[in-house]
Amino acid sequence: MIFKDDWEKATGIHSLTENTVANMVALAYPEKRLILQELIADGCANLNIKVQLEGEKKPLLLRIYLRDKDAAMREQSLASILLPSVPAPLVLQVGDYENYRFAITEFVPGITLRDLLLSDELHDVGAIMFDVGAMLAKIGAHVFPVSGFFDENLRIRKELSQQYYLQYAKELLHKKIVTELLGYTAVANINLLFDKYAHLFPTEQERHLVHADFDPANILIIKIGNDWQISGILDWEFAFSGSILCDVANMLRYAHEMPAIYEEEFLHGLTHSGGVLPDYWRETIDLLNLFSLLDCLARSDHNLRPQQCADICALIVFIEERLKYA
Repeated sequence: MIFKDDWEKATGIHSLTENTVANMVALAYPEKRLILQELIADGCANLNIKVQLEGEKKPLLLRIYLRDKDAAMREQSLASILLPSVPAPLVLQVGDYENYRFAITEFVPGITLRDLLLSDELHDVGAIMFDVGAMLAKIGAHVFPVSGFFDENLRIRKELSQQYYLQYAKELLHKKIVTELLGYTAVANINLLFDKYAHLFPTEQERHLVHADFDPANILIIKIGNDWQISGILDWEFAFSGSILCDVANMLRYAHEMPAIYEEEFLHGLTHSGGVLPDYWRETIDLLNLFSLLDCLARSDHNLRPQQCADICALIVFIEERLKYA
């Protein structure tokens, strides 16, 4: 398993009737008739449906938020400050239907970088990853007054500190699913690593825009001539103000499964475009990956998502071993 490719998708766990989709679209565009809807089976948390309205040349995307309703407004606010330098999908409408929050966004053409990397289609991994690193530098160039988590208007609703990382990391290790799936020995070893490297967690001085799910599954690319170019950066629902190393950690989480040029050119593109890698950045990204993977595991339902849980546990064990001998 690599790049979450085998993780259970939201489409396999949640389903909607055609009437529900039609009614959502009708709320946003009462004068337009829905003539086509196509479920995009790619998201692990939310539902994404390609829709075509009568009289419109381009399709739209209906995005239904199953985890965090406030994320719709947050993604709308982020797109307004990121475009045109960062191709975040423009959110055209946000609404509520029954118990659902939905958004209508522009439909961004392309395939995911994950699908290309895992395919047999000819591509230049180095050139693509250089562009990905450069794109991350553009994202991180947006700086906020305070480090922390955004409300729907991008104001900081909860500040983020180094102490928060350590405290929450320790709490995660006591979650039932974490101890059951990892075992007490692994949990104890990870706890020691958190103590040893606590000083490497990001501080409140880090106030850059963090995508927080920056990986090949959320990057769309399109072929123009003989070159692959980034057409969209998707899924901004977890974005916050903090350290750019959080996004570096996400992108390099599976780097050990890829050719060396994948990591080398990503970092080259990042630093060439103004991104800064501090001392001990590699230990920090391992620490951050342990933190975020434990958080994801603690929120998972092993019965509904056994493949996701298995992959998370394997990654945790691998990173824990690497950090132990750093």
